[in-house]
Amino acid sequence: MAFGMSKPDEPENFRILLVEDEAELRSTLEGVLRDLSFEVDAVADSTTAFARLRQSVYDVVLTDLRLPGGGSGEEIVCQAKQLYPDLIAVVMTGFGDIASAVRLMKLGASDYIQKPFVKDELILRLRKALEERRLRWESRELQARSRGASVGSLIGESLPLLRVKELIRSVAPKRSTVLLIGETGTGKELVARAIHVQSTRKDYPLVTVNCGAIPATLMEAEFFGHEKGAFTDAAHMRTGRLEQANRGTLFLDEIGAMPYDLQGKLLRVLQERECQRIGGTQTIKLDIRFVAATNVTLEEKVKSGTFREDLYYRLNVFPIFLPPLRDRRGDIPLLVPHLLEKICQREGISLKRMSQEAMKVLMQYDWPGNVRQLENVVEMAIILAGERDYLLPEDLPPLCRPPESDSAPRVEVPPEGVDFNRLVSQYERALIEEGLKRAHGRRSQAAELLGLKRTTLLEKLKRLETANAVLSEQ
Repeated sequence: MAFGMSKPDEPENFRILLVEDEAELRSTLEGVLRDLSFEVDAVADSTTAFARLRQSVYDVVLTDLRLPGGGSGEEIVCQAKQLYPDLIAVVMTGFGDIASAVRLMKLGASDYIQKPFVKDELILRLRKALEERRLRWESRELQARSRGASVGSLIGESLPLLRVKELIRSVAPKRSTVLLIGETGTGKELVARAIHVQSTRKDYPLVTVNCGAIPATLMEAEFFGHEKGAFTDAAHMRTGRLEQANRGTLFLDEIGAMPYDLQGKLLRVLQERECQRIGGTQTIKLDIRFVAATNVTLEEKVKSGTFREDLYYRLNVFPIFLPPLRDRRGDIPLLVPHLLEKICQREGISLKRMSQEAMKVLMQYDWPGNVRQLENVVEMAIILAGERDYLLPEDLPPLCRPPESDSAPRVEVPPEGVDFNRLVSQYERALIEEGLKRAHGRRSQAAELLGLKRTTLLEKLKRLETANAVLSEQ
């Protein structure tokens, strides 16, 4: 790959669009760039350059500033950066055009090189630009990981979740289309991100489209983009999500909500790996990894006639079923500390912990909203706890807590009777000892667990110690 900059797992070599009207210089530069392992498209004018930009995806545009015909290098750079924000644009300019070249850099060009120049200088400038882009990619990858993009950030060690992690590792390096199936809140977007980050496309965009959140009338333009003047409100050319995801991954969330007529157009994209903008005539080649997600049964939608059967089979190449939280309750004690740390850090407050009694309540609930609902419940408990370090059952919303019984506990009284005061004292002692045990001897925390004021607990402990002393003397 070019300049030793590439990585062995990138999808293909860097592609460069060379725009130079002088035939001899264009031929020389094309040869130099091909020797450096670039895939080169060399053109002589802006009209051809604009057409190529609409047809193909490029990593670098190297253009002369002054060109024959109606266009200029400035227009080429502006349009290229609009289409592909990460594209590297390097401008070749004569001495009198340096001010224009500097202005172009403010508009997004990476660098300019003054004519005449030697081969080594061009190589140096391109190497610098590619290195800057590589650093941007690495920064994005780190940010994605911090948002929870790797398999390791799928919290839990239950057998159902371990199976999901294994499937992600298996399919991520492949080109196969993946269908994620699971209830709302099970982490489908997190899994899609993990697949992308571990794939050969990780240095290119992961573009998400929520098919259930975009009005049907706007969805086609969202996917395919449009040319200027394609319809009444199309004042500017716009790239669609398909183009934005080129060489990367397109995540189609809530695919079951996609309008039926658009399903046929998506099917054609999956089959042909190409598309056209609305109002356009140029065919754009696509190299995209598709990941779709659904929280409904697509088979039922196929039977009801609201989802295309042929599209279903195109998407259902490698299905991954995400287990609901109620089927992996053993992961809750691992998820809760992670959520506590995440929320407390976000809110800038000291770290709180979940008491054992509150954790038992969380373990018993069915969690219809899954991990997303659990996160909301933890956040609410943090707020209700106020200054307390430990979260108690009463900090949890009522729907999570088992219903309280209005009747008193049944107590058997033997025929010979009981010593009431002694029995109550023993029960009180046992409760206090258990509270101290759970609080690891911390009296303030034990008082919270027992629902007592700290001074009340201290008084009871003092009384119990006095009673123990009297008993020992007897």
